[in-house]
Amino acid sequence: MGWPGYLYTRAEGRCTPQYWSSGSEAWPNIVPREAAISKVFGSRVLERYEPGLTLFDATRRSDDVGGSSFAKLVKHASAALLNAYARDGFPYDSWEVKTLLLEALISEAAAETQAERFELANLSCT
Repeated sequence: MGWPGYLYTRAEGRCTPQYWSSGSEAWPNIVPREAAISKVFGSRVLERYEPGLTLFDATRRSDDVGGSSFAKLVKHASAALLNAYARDGFPYDSWEVKTLLLEALISEAAAETQAERFELANLSCT
């Protein structure tokens, strides 16, 4: 008897990074896709991320799986920021997302914890 096959699936909810990077919905005007994360979150993010990284690029990242906690943080924080602007009832306001991302840059552990919180909020959103 053989083992069942396993398929890797990406989360497809309306609030995930994958959804925002798919182009299924227009982005909120306040945060254009090509905006640099340093312009959106503040210059302090340049301590951890390259200057050319855009919000769109951040939502498309795939190096967060088994990779850096900081990669996961910027991916899920970018989606959370978009959700804060576009989804009524999202548990974070835009200023909270920005502040929490900046606070989480202090260590891998802080980045991992906050990334998981943003991910849960993104997955729970409708």
